[in-house]
Amino acid sequence: MKFGSGYSKTLDSAQAAIEAVEKALEESGEPSLTFLITTEFYDHNVVFKSVKNLVGDSKLLGFCSGGIITPEGLFTRGIGACTLSGEKIRVKTSLQKNIGDNPRLAGEKAGKELLSAGIDTGTVFVFPDGAATNIPDLVQGLYNHMGPDFQYVGGGSAFNTYQFTEEGVEQGGLATALVEGIDIKTGIGHGWQPKTDPMIITSSNGKKIHEINGIPAFDAYCGQIDDMSAEKFEFTRMKYPLGFPDISGNYLIREPFTLNPDKSMDLVTEIPQNAVGNVMESEISDLIENMRKILLEIGEIEKTDFVIIFDCIGRYLFMKDEFHKELESITESIGQNVPLLGALTFGEVGSYIEVPLLHNKTTVILGCKFASKKR
Repeated sequence: MKFGSGYSKTLDSAQAAIEAVEKALEESGEPSLTFLITTEFYDHNVVFKSVKNLVGDSKLLGFCSGGIITPEGLFTRGIGACTLSGEKIRVKTSLQKNIGDNPRLAGEKAGKELLSAGIDTGTVFVFPDGAATNIPDLVQGLYNHMGPDFQYVGGGSAFNTYQFTEEGVEQGGLATALVEGIDIKTGIGHGWQPKTDPMIITSSNGKKIHEINGIPAFDAYCGQIDDMSAEKFEFTRMKYPLGFPDISGNYLIREPFTLNPDKSMDLVTEIPQNAVGNVMESEISDLIENMRKILLEIGEIEKTDFVIIFDCIGRYLFMKDEFHKELESITESIGQNVPLLGALTFGEVGSYIEVPLLHNKTTVILGCKFASKKR
């Protein structure tokens, strides 16, 4: 089994796709599976056709991200590809359309299609339209149909949201793949800690929180943060997200996104009414240290064959010029000989225990080793 990766910052859509994929194919040879990560500014139909011409009958899975993570750092404009070859790799893909119409049903349909291949172990890669509504329901529908025998990882597409499989390109869709033949160990974390006492979401509808602790949501939020005002919301919301704990004390992060005239707040992702959570806080140094903890959680990351990263775009927007330090902590841990490719995502799919959830402001890292080898 072989793995190859490549990336290009070339502006032309066809040329960038060709450069990235040809580089990957130099290492892997004819692929069984091709991962494709793009950014906005490209003609994605041209990208798709260019990639298909090169990878032939390979299964294909990908999405348009907020940026490509490479050994050279972050590219906010570019195309990245990784290709995997080997007889033991088995892949089934699914491409769902218009997932916003019925997200849970879209997840269930994807799960049914993936299971139809008869693959009973492996990893499910989940790439939904990150701007669609009720993606948590979609993930739940997928898990309900497929069950706990698989691990689930992925991230939402951002900005111009495109999703790919070998069947074509969609907007507002869901691209998934069930992959067998790769031993994948995952790490997940975010680095935020509770700042305040718990609060109750007393009135909410989808992504909109109307009241917290029985008063307008923004008033309750302001009361937990020093020197807070509506004028400071745009920055403060990134530093002080909301967190909702599970029974093990792991916090599911939800980021405030919009402040409305009635003092309600829209979140990036839905949270149910009566949920109990906290205002969270973190310094940039805590986020970087969190990355190191995730890598330790995976264990022997430097002995993996390749690494895949899904990192929330909200972390990048908050850390700004210091984001490179988070990426450097990864390359320092895995060394120069382990290839990596990643994406800035709009929502991250992963699990602390077993059941997958859609997270915000979180990092999911995959340490991947071909199943024929032992760690």
